[in-house]
Amino acid sequence: MSAKSGARAPKIHMTTLGCSKNVYDSEILMGQMRAGRATFVDVPEEADALVINTCGFIELAKKESVDAILAAEEIKKAHPDKKVLVCGCLSQRYAKELQKEMPLIDAFFGAEDFDNILNYLELDRSLSPEFLYEKRHLTTPNHYAYLKISEGCNHTCAFCAIPLMRGRHRSRPLEQVVREAEILAAQGVKELIVISQDTTFYGLDSTGKQEIVPLLRALEAVKGIEWIRLHYLYPTTVQDALIDYMGESTRVVPYLDMPVQHITDHMLKQMKRGGKERRIREIFDRARSRI
Repeated sequence: MSAKSGARAPKIHMTTLGCSKNVYDSEILMGQMRAGRATFVDVPEEADALVINTCGFIELAKKESVDAILAAEEIKKAHPDKKVLVCGCLSQRYAKELQKEMPLIDAFFGAEDFDNILNYLELDRSLSPEFLYEKRHLTTPNHYAYLKISEGCNHTCAFCAIPLMRGRHRSRPLEQVVREAEILAAQGVKELIVISQDTTFYGLDSTGKQEIVPLLRALEAVKGIEWIRLHYLYPTTVQDALIDYMGESTRVVPYLDMPVQHITDHMLKQMKRGGKERRIREIFDRARSRI
């Protein structure tokens, strides 16, 4: 299956489950696979290797991921020569349990474990980790693409295991994010959907201050980008300056993607989410008046 030393390029079937961050990760991985001369097929039975990028966030997502792995096991039973690789959040969180329960799976990898996956498939790596985005393989419709600006989360919500699976918040350098936006625009992308685990935390870990507004200004200057949409805003890090900027901007769409499943102070305390009902209502009021 190796693509090194002139061997036949392997055929890969990629399954991506879960959120848009997983879609982004799969696109990065597929870009590296393609750079290593792998090709992609839509039918699992036609592939040399099946790669499943899993989600481990909520029970329904876990079940969907387990079902996908079991389906791949059935294919492997009929075609023992095929490789089945599992990666992503479920594998990151439950690697030992999965290995024990699913011995037919060839290998389990964690989230963003791109190097080891490429090595296992004997595919050459063409770029250093900080430049993987340059050969990303887009799977979204041509007019939009996800733009991940950071990884991980510093919050310790009682109901969420993302910090356990993805680690602490790590903002990408602003210049690198803008460079990726320029590459996407050159490919015909018109709308950027900005994503992370906590988009409004951007910059706090690296510079000590929120940098989401400066980032938006820089993205608006990218030629060809017409719309910018923000996903995964966190209530405790949404500042008035961001709402005001959204109201003034002609490219940042009037869209607040912010979790408010509960709003009472008692429930927020139980969830360990932080913040107060009063502040959430202030955000809504300001958004209504400014955006």
